[in-house]
Amino acid sequence: MPNLKCRETKKLMHVYLDGDLSPDREDALRAHLARCEDCAPVFERLRRSEDAVRSHFAASVVNETAPSGFWDGLSERLEARPGRVRWRTQDLIERIPRGVLAPAAVAAVLMLAVWGMEVYETAVPAGNGESAPVRKELAQIRASILDMEAELEQQWR
Repeated sequence: MPNLKCRETKKLMHVYLDGDLSPDREDALRAHLARCEDCAPVFERLRRSEDAVRSHFAASVVNETAPSGFWDGLSERLEARPGRVRWRTQDLIERIPRGVLAPAAVAAVLMLAVWGMEVYETAVPAGNGESAPVRKELAQIRASILDMEAELEQQWR
């Protein structure tokens, strides 16, 4: 079992939480987290954030279903197109039920925010005087995410 360095461990955290890590790498990651005082709290914050996003998303779409005939219509359109199928983003968005699109967007924004915070913590050492503008911007991003989430929840109720 290879010893992982902090940088590699942080790259593998998302893969581990998604359950896509090989057993050997999983053991190496767990061993590193058990002994590393820097990586363990980062992993715990990431795990809690992903759990919160998954819980929110699952609770938001638990009763959502595709409109009647959605899959049949999609299959027919795909079969009718000759040659290579080219997806237009607008075509896909129009076919997604409205109740699913907003929670998916919120989940994507939250995941990007979590990733950005992890990158920030890795790149900017604590106590560095030059990091104040970055910290201020992160605080604004967090506030924007909370505002967007509140707006979306109001819109879809």
